[in-house]
Amino acid sequence: MAQLTLSPANLVASGVQRAVYLHPNDRTKLIKVLKPDEELAHRNNFNGVMDRLMPSTRIRQIRKEYTEYLRIMLKHPEPDFRAPMSHMFGFVSTNVGLGCLTENVMGPDGSVGETLGQKIRRGTLTDSQINLLNDTIDALFEHGVRASDLNPNNFVFGRRAYGNELGPEECVLVDGFGDIHAIPVRSMGRWLNRMGLADSCKRLARNTKLIWNPKTRRFSRS
Repeated sequence: MAQLTLSPANLVASGVQRAVYLHPNDRTKLIKVLKPDEELAHRNNFNGVMDRLMPSTRIRQIRKEYTEYLRIMLKHPEPDFRAPMSHMFGFVSTNVGLGCLTENVMGPDGSVGETLGQKIRRGTLTDSQINLLNDTIDALFEHGVRASDLNPNNFVFGRRAYGNELGPEECVLVDGFGDIHAIPVRSMGRWLNRMGLADSCKRLARNTKLIWNPKTRRFSRS
């Protein structure tokens, strides 16, 4: 496997567990790399303690993410299916560790699209983008996607590459899918997953100051 060289200039995001880089040769792809243990911030919450006592739980999160992606895609082999989560393309070797290859949801100028969190902070979220968010939420419920972390920074607005062309603007869940809980309740039944999704949407509403209607399963400003 040829090794890709990722430079600090290609870093586009840095989360608790992973750093995200632009692919050096393909603007339509991103590479997520698990941070070394020594670079993790010291956290005293449950997840932080588990990271220290059972480092394998960090790999489990990635495994759950891929398992959920495969589950949804294998249920929908039709070529016109538009997954509400970002597509995943396997693993690549890099100079900073093994990377997960995923699609880049791009802004109008080809850069990485803005997250819901960024748009909320900057006051740039439009009504049409709220509708795009609602389309994604509809798809999560309709297809029974097990999404455990619907935080504002995991939704990205932008365009995906379809062959040699970019598609229309979408809202895409780029992280936080997969039943990563210690007790995989959301995997035990479709109705349990719906309850979990509804609860996650309530938290998302609190974090974005949007209003969540549990009956219509839609967000709005008022």
